[in-house]
Amino acid sequence: MLSKYSKMLLSGLGLALSMLAPVVQAQNADLAGIHYPASLKVEGAPLVLNGSGISYRAVAKIYTVALYVPKKSSQADVVLSMPGPKQLRFVMLQGMRIDELGKLITTGVENNSTRTQFFGLIPAIRTMGEQFSRIKRMSPGDSFAIEWVPKRGTVFFVNDQPAGLPIQDPEFFNAILRTWLGKTPPSQALKDALLDYRAPPVLNALD
Repeated sequence: MLSKYSKMLLSGLGLALSMLAPVVQAQNADLAGIHYPASLKVEGAPLVLNGSGISYRAVAKIYTVALYVPKKSSQADVVLSMPGPKQLRFVMLQGMRIDELGKLITTGVENNSTRTQFFGLIPAIRTMGEQFSRIKRMSPGDSFAIEWVPKRGTVFFVNDQPAGLPIQDPEFFNAILRTWLGKTPPSQALKDALLDYRAPPVLNALD
């Protein structure tokens, strides 16, 4: 049994941790001066903001990213299995070579796929690399989107202009999405932010 004093300490710790946790708004989101609307349309289909967050390198803010899906969920598996269009939308906070983002995606796909899955995705990854080679560099304030439309494929957009033709591999978009939502994301905090995840309060464990 916990003493009253121990419960008070843990209660205080829970409050402190909740204050340190990243705040992600379930509707409109404003991050580092970047505004993400509560909803948008892809090919006429309405999507809602699932969550949004900031990617850091050490203490430097690199980009903001928001996830739009047909129906909001805090479960990665549910998001990945949803039918219909989806979109990841980024806004750069610092300059970034596009091949850096390409390497991040390729590494994320490899880390969150089986060996067989990854080898099957190599043609799509190669096509992505060819499209990225024509972009070279992203500047602060530039937007970058990765969009999935069923029966059409995965399309990359730079400042709302398509970077190339759709990549039709039906597994490719979810493989990319697992870069941020898979079991080994580059940042657990960013994964939680995209899923608008809230850790259970410490007080619940004391009842």
